Amino acid sequence: MRERQIVFLSERKVRDELCRVGIPRPATTLSGEIALNPKLTISRAPRTPVPQSEGADLPYLFERAERYVQGLSRPFTDPDVSPWDWVSFDVPMGFCKGGRDGRVPAVHDIALFAGVLSEETTGQNKPVKLLLCGDSKHLTIGGVQPISPENPLGAGWMGSGTTWLYKLIRHLEDSREDGSDEVPAVLRDPNIHRRGFNDPEQVAHWVYRYIARDHPEGQDGQLTGYAQVLLRTEREEWPERLVLATPLYVERTHTKRGMWLRRQRRYRRQTA
Repeated sequence: MRERQIVFLSERKVRDELCRVGIPRPATTLSGEIALNPKLTISRAPRTPVPQSEGADLPYLFERAERYVQGLSRPFTDPDVSPWDWVSFDVPMGFCKGGRDGRVPAVHDIALFAGVLSEETTGQNKPVKLLLCGDSKHLTIGGVQPISPENPLGAGWMGSGTTWLYKLIRHLEDSREDGSDEVPAVLRDPNIHRRGFNDPEQVAHWVYRYIARDHPEGQDGQLTGYAQVLLRTEREEWPERLVLATPLYVERTHTKRGMWLRRQRRYRRQTA
């Protein structure tokens, strides 16, 4: 028996992935919210098969989904990842709530995580940044603050021109509710790779920098988990690659916070 400090867990993705391997979706689900303590207890004792009913408990379903996704995933730093691939991560990250740019009062209905691994760590020629996005109702810990909490009007805004990313996150959540896992049309649009002001690839980098720099104090640490890739950005003139993904879950590891701070300071020196 061990406890796991889960920061974010998408029950919808857990149940969706199990449907793919033959475990029927239970007749009822939790009422739109994760009814889960952040310290999720996982039993390692032998279990009987999951009943095909609402009696299938979430911790066991989570463990099954985790094993399934683990077999499909590759590190997010893999240069060949593409949309809808499963990736793993274990990286220092900052996190916060956010919302659509320009909405007053601000509504903090999305969760955002930002982290980076240096080229020395990955053995590649560029650092690789990871931006995770999902619905804030899947955050399992209380007290998560929005970006810029000292500004009540701007709290949670991702910055100018970021409506594209907000709409993408909301589309993903809505499509999951309908049982669809199609790549959103906005990601198939060739204009997504156009150059110019507010193109989506550039927006993803802006939002990443905003969260990595301005997330509230204490909302960071060494985080691990699995996510599905939405977008991978790389241009010759950019000093970094970025992977945008939506997480199955995000979990705290036991790495001391000081390591995150040292890596963050080193990265800022490199990119100053």
